[in-house]
Amino acid sequence: MSESKDYGKASGNLEPGGNVDHDRCGGWRRFSGGRFARVWMGRDGLRAGWAVLLFVMIMSALLAGIAYAAHRLHHLPPMTGELQPSRMLIGELAMIFAAVVATKVMSLIDKRSWRDYGLQAPQRASRVAHLAQGLFFGAAAMALLMGTLRALHAVSIEPSGVALKPLLESAALWAVVFVLVGFSEETSFRGYVLFRLFRGVGPVAASLVTSAVFALVHLTNPGETAFGIVSVAATALVFCFAIWRTGALWWVIGFHAAWDWSQSFVFGIADSGTLASGHWLTSRPGGPAWLSGGAAGPEGSVLMLPLLAILVVLMVRTLPGGGGRRSVQAWR
Repeated sequence: MSESKDYGKASGNLEPGGNVDHDRCGGWRRFSGGRFARVWMGRDGLRAGWAVLLFVMIMSALLAGIAYAAHRLHHLPPMTGELQPSRMLIGELAMIFAAVVATKVMSLIDKRSWRDYGLQAPQRASRVAHLAQGLFFGAAAMALLMGTLRALHAVSIEPSGVALKPLLESAALWAVVFVLVGFSEETSFRGYVLFRLFRGVGPVAASLVTSAVFALVHLTNPGETAFGIVSVAATALVFCFAIWRTGALWWVIGFHAAWDWSQSFVFGIADSGTLASGHWLTSRPGGPAWLSGGAAGPEGSVLMLPLLAILVVLMVRTLPGGGGRRSVQAWR
């Protein structure tokens, strides 16, 4: 039995005369191990860059498969000029599915729990508290921004005229949709990817890379402006800072969800040039685009920068620090 086993190992490298081709064996060892292996393997396993690339490939393949199946089955609602909750619901659920599956696969490769990439917290109560706190700050920040724009006559706000019952139904439906938006975008852009890069290249480089990618993705939005893209990148950096402090995604998921819900449903102002259906108020930009945000909505206003600075101060005062550092140290 042992001879047969040895023969099986060497048979793929036999010369015509029956001798083992030691050059070929040595070449394979050099390719699969030794110095060459350092290109993709580090002290913690698969290097961060390769791990992130593999994560993106898995997500892309899953989303492509879902899109193809939906197209073949004709299960996508027709596109309109407004944001429709039914269409967004399908898209966000697909994104969440792809992000969670990709995270789970990569966690098996990393030999970690899939919740280690931003979905853990020291206690369940802290997860709920961070989510609730993020929801509050997201809604408050949008209200402050819109109130300031209104005071400066950069936006007009008036009731949309929607009846109470459909308005309440729309409020609940959009709340569900935007919670899914917050979860899907944060797990896709700042879940596995950000935490893996935290560990591989450090918090500063990880934040810069993921924020740049997040901003580039927003270039596909039809109503986006140059300052709107800068604002998106700056907001992403602030989100990374919050994640580094807490060591989890929950605060950012809450903020992201409440910000989008307030912007699209409560104030009914265009987000990258697109309005949400069934909104409560109707807001229209006025005056110079650099102040009102123009087609990009309030996210394209220069007032975003001081607002983000205020948020950073509030984060330092209200969010516990050291979560991201503890998360990285736990890998070692």
